Amino acid sequence: MTALSRKSRLAALVVAAVLPALALTACSSQDSSSASGSASGSAAASAPAALSDGLGSRATNRNVYFLTYYNPASDAFWNQILSGAKDAATQGNLTLTHQTTDGTNPAAMTDLINTAIATKPAAMFIPFNDPAWENAACEASKQGIAVIAYNVPPSGVAKGCVKGFVGQDFFAVGAIIGTELLKQVKLASGDKVLCPAEEPTQQYAIQRGGGVESVLKSVGVKCTYLRTGGDDAGALDALTSWLTANPDVKAIVPLGGTPHRNAVAAEDAANNKAPIIGFDTSPQVIAGIKSGRILATADQQGYIQGYQAVTQGTLYLDFALSPANINSGGNALIDKSNVANLEDKALQGVRW
Repeated sequence: MTALSRKSRLAALVVAAVLPALALTACSSQDSSSASGSASGSAAASAPAALSDGLGSRATNRNVYFLTYYNPASDAFWNQILSGAKDAATQGNLTLTHQTTDGTNPAAMTDLINTAIATKPAAMFIPFNDPAWENAACEASKQGIAVIAYNVPPSGVAKGCVKGFVGQDFFAVGAIIGTELLKQVKLASGDKVLCPAEEPTQQYAIQRGGGVESVLKSVGVKCTYLRTGGDDAGALDALTSWLTANPDVKAIVPLGGTPHRNAVAAEDAANNKAPIIGFDTSPQVIAGIKSGRILATADQQGYIQGYQAVTQGTLYLDFALSPANINSGGNALIDKSNVANLEDKALQGVRW
């Protein structure tokens, strides 16, 4: 391989073209980017094993675990996250094992972490949807395993056990959503605004909902929270039932990707056309924005969460460079004026 300058090599690492998605099983999968690699397809075969400055080779232990709470096989947003993680692992010559709780109870994530610890990986990448597994993450850190958080930051003891975090500032973006809603919809004291979430008690929903309400309180409006779960069929049923019983709802602000991608279908089933504005992207959300049924959505950019988290892990393992906190997606909203930027079919799994 022709030698590049260090600056050029690092730039190439960041802006390299997106690699094809690697195989994924429902609950666990493993990918390797080593030169002899066990990863499938041409992506692993063509990827450099390491750069001449040692990125991709200095650390002896290159086994890492990437854990997801929801299953990327059935959730478009979490598929973006895993796609980014796999691409970064390939570029960093890491053997990445992905495991998911499939949106089950928090104890399942604790079990996954404890099982992974026993294999002595070099690093673990963990979302902290629930504080229930924070002690397990700290135990991994005590065992010398680098722990990097993504998507949802820890809220308790694990704040001191993670080396960095990549994800959205939920409260700040919630306030942006609330402000946009007030710009486009006339609300008055006592009006109903539905704020459904997969799990309203998890940190992402608490912070997003808090941000939305911090703005809506100026007109005397509060969110009505509804648990939908992470399953599409269950979410559709929960939303439809609530909307049928509450035809006077003035707006819907889905706090998670599952209720957001099912909101239009639920409204159709309940014969309701309340304005919708929410978080995350999916084919259903893009279609809703194009049709005018969805006002806008926050651009969390899940691919960045997986890619930057794992890339920071590689830099830490090989060069001992400290991982940073990265706000993925910034403060951008996607609406009818710019939704076309997400429609490139080649970017499915990366931008939507």
